[in-house]
Amino acid sequence: MTNILHRSVTLRDTWLGKLEKPALLQCFFFCCAILSCLAPAASEASEKITIYFYSSETNINNFKSLKIGFDSYLSKFGPYEFQPFSDRETFEQHIRNKEKCLLILSSWHYSKIYKTYALAPSLIGMRNGKDYQKRILVTSTKFADMKHTEKGPVASASNIPHTRSVLKEMFENKAVAESVMILKVPKDVDALMSVGFDMSKAALITENAFNNLKMLDPELHGKMKMLVEGKESLLQVLAVPQAFQNEANALIQIIKKMPDDSDGMNIIKMFDLDSWKKADSSDNSKLEG
Repeated sequence: MTNILHRSVTLRDTWLGKLEKPALLQCFFFCCAILSCLAPAASEASEKITIYFYSSETNINNFKSLKIGFDSYLSKFGPYEFQPFSDRETFEQHIRNKEKCLLILSSWHYSKIYKTYALAPSLIGMRNGKDYQKRILVTSTKFADMKHTEKGPVASASNIPHTRSVLKEMFENKAVAESVMILKVPKDVDALMSVGFDMSKAALITENAFNNLKMLDPELHGKMKMLVEGKESLLQVLAVPQAFQNEANALIQIIKKMPDDSDGMNIIKMFDLDSWKKADSSDNSKLEG
């Protein structure tokens, strides 16, 4: 009787094994097929889009703080990250052949590279309701005219190429603009201080910075005078590779709405902005002119 039961159990297991193994294999291959279909979608969904930043007109001392704050803000919306650069050459090398990215850069810098990198402007920075700024050359009231300034040095928070570009607009003698010594400083207020302490003969600053000095340090402001006023230039530009414009729209809108909450506004202020506006045809003309 025991042998009969043993044979019955063996036959049952054999029969079930023959039946179940193909079914299990079918299930296994089906699952693999599903996973293979989902894998590209998951990979695509997790692909990060980077916002690259470099400003030829402003020095930001604390890149670490800016990156941490921006990355934390962006993480609430998707796989986005922020990458700042401290020098122009590294920035331009890094963005070369990058198709899926956004760029924040000065309008002057944009005008220099937009053709090379096939860029289009999406947003223009705003400050106090204006989308432009003027650079002015100021000196101490004890100096009479531009002749003293041309002996230099001229203090500036902008990079050297941008500073010389603006000075060429201001100086009648273009050769002097090319040769004058430039004292590079972190911020406009440092440029003004350098004039106050006789470390430089003049400071190339924004009109906004000069107006702020009147409130921050009326005594120092009283010792300064404006020598010449430069042309208007747009504030910082959020640009995108032309082929990526449609796909980038969601992230562009996130950045445009940053000033709508306190966290976003704190980050925008680090760029010396308080809002963004959509770039229009007149902005294109100014940037490409």
